[in-house]
Amino acid sequence: MKKNRALHLDISAVLLKYDPMKIGAAIEVDEYDLEAATILSRIKEVHTKEELTDIVFEEFESWYGKDEVGDRKAYEKIASEIWEVWHAYNDKAKSA
Repeated sequence: MKKNRALHLDISAVLLKYDPMKIGAAIEVDEYDLEAATILSRIKEVHTKEELTDIVFEEFESWYGKDEVGDRKAYEKIASEIWEVWHAYNDKAKSA
C-alpha cells in the first residue's frame, strides 16, 4: 500500500516536527515511526479533530506512560496537522 506508506511517513514527519517527547528527534528521522503506525492504524475511526487528538494522546500514553506525555492539550496542534495531512491524502485519492 504505497498510499499508506506515504501517509505513514507524513504522520511521522508531523510527530518529528513537534517532538512531543522532547527527545531531540531531529537527529533520528524515524524516531516516531512506530507511534505514526499506531495512529495510522486507528485513523479511519476518526470523525473529528477532537477524536484524533484523543487517539494521538492515547497512543503517546501507551508508548511512554501517563507520567511522561504531559497534558492532552499539548497534542491538539499535532492532531490538527495530522488531520490536514490525512484529509489531503483522502482528497488526492478521490481525484485519482
